[in-house]
Amino acid sequence: MKMFRSITSLFIFPAAAALTFAATAHAWDYTGHMLVDQIAYGQMKPEALEKINALLPLLETKYNAHKPYNFVTAGAYMDDMRAQKGYPYGPWHYIDSPYTPDGSGYAEPPPPHLLSAIQQSVDVIKNAQSTDSQKAEALAMIMHFVGDAHQPLHCVDWNDKGGNGYFIAGVPFTDLSKKRPANLHSFWDKAYRFDVKDGKVVELFFGLWTNERPDAPGEGIVAKQAAIIAAEFPAESLAKEAAITDTHAWAKESYLLACKSAYPPGPHPANNEVITLSPEFVQTSHKIAYQRMALAGYRLAYLLNSLFATPAAPAPTPTPSG
Repeated sequence: MKMFRSITSLFIFPAAAALTFAATAHAWDYTGHMLVDQIAYGQMKPEALEKINALLPLLETKYNAHKPYNFVTAGAYMDDMRAQKGYPYGPWHYIDSPYTPDGSGYAEPPPPHLLSAIQQSVDVIKNAQSTDSQKAEALAMIMHFVGDAHQPLHCVDWNDKGGNGYFIAGVPFTDLSKKRPANLHSFWDKAYRFDVKDGKVVELFFGLWTNERPDAPGEGIVAKQAAIIAAEFPAESLAKEAAITDTHAWAKESYLLACKSAYPPGPHPANNEVITLSPEFVQTSHKIAYQRMALAGYRLAYLLNSLFATPAAPAPTPTPSG
């Protein structure tokens, strides 16, 4: 496969990691990742967009209905590639730290993990020896993994693989795989799409099938919903947070949210016990998901602009008069 031939020579991961496929590999569903990208798109500099748009057509299209990826759909690339047998990047999608009730126990595990994946991808793009194909794949990784870093349950583990072992009811999933029982992680992947109306949990809109993905940024339900999220959490309202470039800080934020807000109140359920999510919990989670997706989009734009646009020249120092 093209991805593995071109990029594994620049990325380093232990053989054991290549054989590991963690249950926590998903974050935000496909539509959610495209929403993050669409939000980022609105903050991009033209120079950076021009360079990025030249790279994205180099991505493998086999799992994208054989359509070229664009700035919005590129965020789904890494999950698309999971269909490839032997996918080695499972551990790169998360950075789980043990749960503590107050979120005070954040401790990063050794790499490979989500943060090391982002850094290695950045290094590939900065490396003058990287081919355009390698840069394209590293770019797609960044566009996906930045989104992953802002999904709370990708940064915590309560002995349940980031909520995959926490079984739930009360959420009307319409696109959950029959092989995957309803669990807290799958809820958070889609929390932005669930809210409460007339006291009942409802799905606000359906996730997109592959052949329904937008052909260009600014099209369809993704653009519409991204605009709703950005209107609720505009860039200026998150300017201070968006300026944080330290990925370790991003993961720590998600960890704190996960410990304090991503799990329903009370003790962890016993094995095979099913917890019904309350409308109040779903409504709060919906708002948190909106904020995290908006912030992910703004931070992604900041990172991509820094990688692909020429830095602004410093203002000249005024010459003293006289």
